[in-house]
This record gives sequence, structure tokens and C-alpha cells, in this order.
Amino acid sequence: MEMNTLVSIVLPLLIFVLLVRVTSLQRQLNELKRDVERLENGSTDSVRSDFNYTLSPKEASLSHTSQPAQTDLDQELLTLIQQGKKIMAIKRLREARGLSLKEAKDYVDSLDR
Repeated sequence: MEMNTLVSIVLPLLIFVLLVRVTSLQRQLNELKRDVERLENGSTDSVRSDFNYTLSPKEASLSHTSQPAQTDLDQELLTLIQQGKKIMAIKRLREARGLSLKEAKDYVDSLDR
């Protein structure tokens, strides 16, 4: 009887955790698809610093005559930064891209300049 109670508690919790993870992975996949489409369309100047760690997003945009298109994620991060929620922006970037804390912080810092 106690086993059934334990299963009825643990199983929904496990399902919830898995659904959250699948949602996060789907978001990452959608961002990667957009990046691939942009690269396939010849928009190589819009490659962000998470693909090329030598340039920050602002440095990359300054090295070209046309302004590269920003992703939805970049816009979301800029909004969070402008609202004074820099830590939240770093967390969101880490969730979306699977970056390390340092990589995400450096990227958000480069957007903040």
C-alpha cells in the first residue's frame, strides 16, 4: 500500500521534470534552427559570439557595414538587461544555449556595452 502511494507521488513529479526538460530542449532546438537558416542564407556576418568566441556581438556588428540581425533571444536578453535583470538574462541564456556561467556572463556583458 505504501508503495502505491510513493509511486503516485514520484511518478507525476518525474513526468513534470521531464516535460520541463523537453520544453527547454525544444527552445534550444528552435534557436539552433534559426541560426542554421541564417547561415544557410548567406548571412554569415550575423554569427554571434557563441559560435565564434573571438568577437562579442557588438564587435561583430562594428566590423561590418550592415547591422546584423539580432535573434529573438538577443532581444529578450536586451530587454532583461534594460530592466536591470542582468542575472535573469544570464540564466535565460544558459537555459537556451547550454553555455557555462562564464560564457553566458561574457555574452550578456557584451550586449550590455
